[in-house]
This record gives sequence, C-alpha cells and structure tokens, in this order.
Amino acid sequence: MLKRFSSLLSSFALIALVPCAVMAQGKSDFSQPMEVESSQEELDIKNNRLVLTDNVIIRQGSLLIRADRLEASASENAEQADTFVAEGTPATYSQTLDDGNKINAEANKITYFQSEQRLELSGKARISQGSSSSSGDLITYDLDKQTITATSSGEEDSRVITIFTPKAKTDSNENNNENP
Repeated sequence: MLKRFSSLLSSFALIALVPCAVMAQGKSDFSQPMEVESSQEELDIKNNRLVLTDNVIIRQGSLLIRADRLEASASENAEQADTFVAEGTPATYSQTLDDGNKINAEANKITYFQSEQRLELSGKARISQGSSSSSGDLITYDLDKQTITATSSGEEDSRVITIFTPKAKTDSNENNNENP
C-alpha cells in the first residue's frame, strides 16, 4: 500500500494541469522539485486517493497552481494517480514557458486526465497566453493533439469568447510601408 502511496505522490509531481504548449515547452519546470502546501491533507491509502484542502498552493519551477481543494486519485489497478481535480473560486494555473511566454488559466474546476492527456477547465473557464485569450463554460485541451475546444452552456446569453490582440507596428514596418 505504501508503494501505491509513493506512486500516487510521484505522479502528483508530474501534474500536468497545464494548458497550451507545455508539452512542447515548459518541460524544465517538471524536472524541478514540487512543493505542495495546504492547511489540511487527507490520504485514503485503501482507495488510493489524496485530498488537499484549504488554500492549496502547488509550486514547481515557474508553475503555480492555487485552489481551494485538490484531489489526486487512481483507478483500483493503477500504480499512480491518473486523475487530478483542482477546485476553487476560481482555481488558477500559471506557468512561464521556456520561450518566456506566460500561460494563465482559471476555472471553477480544472481536471487533468493523465491517461487521456486531456485537460478540462469547467465553470467560468478562461485560458490566455500573452494578450490573447479564450473563455467559455468548458474548455478542453488535448495535450497530445495540441487542440483546444471551447463551448458554451447553450443558454441564450452564454457564448464562447476569443480575443486576439494584434501586435503593435514597429517604426521599421511603418517606414517600409511608406516607401514602396
């Protein structure tokens, strides 16, 4: 049973509650030690489940996750956790990638399905990189395929919103356009 617990914590250290491009970048964070803080921790060895509550903070390199509650669990036959659920008002995630870009995400619930390499942000979900962002009721990020899908609740006033901010023109571009 202790082996299952150590495997659960080992996979917890590989948490990939990470949107956009982390599979391509930001890998250096995952080689760093992970520090997890909370006011309370509960380990259910029999059911292979770890629950952290009250001001949960996870730090690993530049990666930072804040939540009210985090649960890591594994199916009965699994040797390591395969589902991670962070909940908050909102739960937040941020990471500085290797190229210096920062990714931020927030939602009432952030779920990572490790075996499927899929991240779900649900309930007032928002993901942003640089000055561009997407928001909706549910945002699904397929880490393997590098695709993001955002959906609304279907209610009349509920919409998916994506904001693209253009890059500012530089003086050299403006001068090139003036002199044909």
